[in-house]
Amino acid sequence: MTSKIDPATAPLPIDAADWAEDLTSQVVPSRRGSGSGRNALADFARSRLVGLVEDARDTLVGQVRSLKSIADQITDTIGGSLGDTGEPFTRMIGNATGAIDNVADALAEKSVEELVEEGRELVRAQPVVAVGLAIAIGFLAGRFMKAAQD
Repeated sequence: MTSKIDPATAPLPIDAADWAEDLTSQVVPSRRGSGSGRNALADFARSRLVGLVEDARDTLVGQVRSLKSIADQITDTIGGSLGDTGEPFTRMIGNATGAIDNVADALAEKSVEELVEEGRELVRAQPVVAVGLAIAIGFLAGRFMKAAQD
């Protein structure tokens, strides 16, 4: 004799206590229809995933902007220390900070859906570049994870 697990009262495998009420109100009442519970669950999961990705995007934008701030400080230090001799370096760093600022602005202004669609277009237009970026990002993520464990 097996007992059925009620999704409204079952413990969640992750720390998502604040999601339980949303999940119950969006999914459990819809289970009475034919398949509409699955659609509601998929919509709920998608909205939560988009929210998490938007939070991660906002964090990334903040980190990119702090990187720009650090580059600006380096430019000021080089300009103050080397004077005219450091001008080529300050110009190069200034160009890099402009590019960093453009990336931060682009990330901040676009929705997750727009970013995903642009990613799809990049993969379709330049699959080799997309694979190269995926490998580079995977390598960097692995290095960060390894460094975080140490």
